[in-house]
Amino acid sequence: MSSDPRRTGLILVGVRGAVATTVLHGLEALRSGVPPVGLVTESPEFRDLPWLDLGGLRVVGWDITGSSHRSAAELARVGVLPQDLVDLCGDLRDRLEMRLAPGIAEPEDSELCDPAARERLLLPPREAVEALRQDLREWRKEEGLHRAVVVDLATTERVRELPEEWQDPEADPLALLEKAPMEISRSILYAVASLAEGLPFVNFTPAPGGAVPAVAGYARRQGLPVLGNDGKTGETLLKSALAPLFRDRHLSVLSWEGYNLLGNRDGASLVDPTRARGKKENKDAVVAAILGDERVHTRVGIDFVPSLHDWKTAWDFIHFEGFLGVRMQLQFTWHGSDSALAAPLILDLARIAFLAQDRGEEGPLAAAAPFFKAPLGCADYDFHRQMDAFRAWLRSA
Repeated sequence: MSSDPRRTGLILVGVRGAVATTVLHGLEALRSGVPPVGLVTESPEFRDLPWLDLGGLRVVGWDITGSSHRSAAELARVGVLPQDLVDLCGDLRDRLEMRLAPGIAEPEDSELCDPAARERLLLPPREAVEALRQDLREWRKEEGLHRAVVVDLATTERVRELPEEWQDPEADPLALLEKAPMEISRSILYAVASLAEGLPFVNFTPAPGGAVPAVAGYARRQGLPVLGNDGKTGETLLKSALAPLFRDRHLSVLSWEGYNLLGNRDGASLVDPTRARGKKENKDAVVAAILGDERVHTRVGIDFVPSLHDWKTAWDFIHFEGFLGVRMQLQFTWHGSDSALAAPLILDLARIAFLAQDRGEEGPLAAAAPFFKAPLGCADYDFHRQMDAFRAWLRSA
């Protein structure tokens, strides 16, 4: 099939997961005229910019296990997806199931994998990247894709040590993979495969991905943008918006305690402390960085509550000091659907990645900072300043 200039690939790592399933069904809903609530690029301020037409997006991708049908049914059961939309999209999910490819799991998860994904676990890192690259080539050819972007939505990875040579931005990651450990971060494998095939890469997970200097340097040499890390959708979004209030009113924050309850697959994975470490570090870094005061006592707790399913609840307690040393407090509770919050941002980030590619942006895209807990190329965690920088970047064309 020859490429169609209207047809664009949205290639998702974890394509059977809850966020990806919400993206798949959300695109169909948008095509039928459902209002694009939650899409930043569709807000009145930005909607007239030369964004990619979402109607041309085709979803494909990788996963290690599961079923998009089961994911959709579960999301409908807990009130995230409308049942009539799930019923209407059965053929769409059938097509996805026929076109997806086995992902690259972490070695510890081999028992969770489908047989094809378990076979890929035996591949050395360089061969695993070549398998991913072949998937990308086949999708582009068989789907007739004019262009594509890869977005990592995989379950939170375990934190692992990375060999020192990956800290060199001039290093060739394809060569480094020849002697890389078998358990190397899967986000690096997907990022390198994406960039090697000339595709922008977006990392919505806490895994290193484009933050690794060798990967970021490779992206620059390939002339491609990388966006990440760790999507900002709930409690951390509120922190990044609220903390500047205390700073700018010169109120002294003494303690900021956060406690998170979540029940989806990502919540289950975070029971493992080696997975939770990166997520907690990203969530906890925001307040002290914005306030500029490392003495502030901050802590983030995360617990898995199976009955919550796709819904997450966060409770924050802020203890602060005002004039004459008067001590006061603010508490808030955030309750939202993980997938409904994240899905529109995936579409936004795909559009931003393509716009950055069209502009010739190379390497980590700092302008995408408002969308991430640990933004690449940006040391400012203040959401309002991040949005100002995003607006300035959009105006710079």
